[in-house]
Amino acid sequence: MGWVKSVISKSDLVLEVLDSREPMLTRSRKIENMVKFRKDLLLVLNKADLVPMEVLKMWKRYFENQGLKTVFVSSREHQGTKILRDSIKELLRKNEGVVGVIGYPKTGKSSVINVLKGHHAASTSSIPMTTGFTKSLQLIKIDSRIYAIDSPGVIPPDGDSFEKALRGSRPEDLEDPVKVAIMLIERIMKFDPDTLSLTYKVQFSTPMDLLEKIALKRGWVYKSDREPNVDQASVQLIRDYHEGKIAYYNIPPGFENDKTRDI
Repeated sequence: MGWVKSVISKSDLVLEVLDSREPMLTRSRKIENMVKFRKDLLLVLNKADLVPMEVLKMWKRYFENQGLKTVFVSSREHQGTKILRDSIKELLRKNEGVVGVIGYPKTGKSSVINVLKGHHAASTSSIPMTTGFTKSLQLIKIDSRIYAIDSPGVIPPDGDSFEKALRGSRPEDLEDPVKVAIMLIERIMKFDPDTLSLTYKVQFSTPMDLLEKIALKRGWVYKSDREPNVDQASVQLIRDYHEGKIAYYNIPPGFENDKTRDI
């Protein structure tokens, strides 16, 4: 949290990067309140290529109705980057200042910074306004008089143990990947019971059955008893989720899901 506070304190404008698939679960109201009292805040819904456009527009309306300026981008596909740059210029008075990027793990903060860099990257030594910046907190040029802190502020995941495990650890480092995978499967099935069958091309009856079939399909078995290696299957499923290989997204509170399911 100390690094997040450093990024915020050195910034004139703060970008909070959210996962477009689950904006509510990847935002920090505590940090937002900290920022809004002192800085301008821009919500950046990243990974927008994984969500239907109509749903992205719903989220934009939802947040902007709360007074939160919002843009959606896909740093992977370089979509929405001009709108992001224009929004930064609009919020920075006199078109100059320092931009900081914060967010939960795995929301694509570093990718957003790389998109902002474009062809303007420059070393700290050639940049003005660097008073108070150390080697570990450097600036890169993203426009003629606009700079970004070249390292994101990582917000520690809030929520229950599942959320902290899902977002705060690499899948292969999880103490119990099967437990996390089963809870993730249950969440995804509430959104669409068929999406996992379509993704992995198997039919299954329970989350554990799915993990076993993924393991068997890929030849993953435990050496001791040749049973399906559900630990390896769990790690793969969680990784697939983070990499956007599973069709899944949420809609804002108060919107009817049935109208967007087949968009």
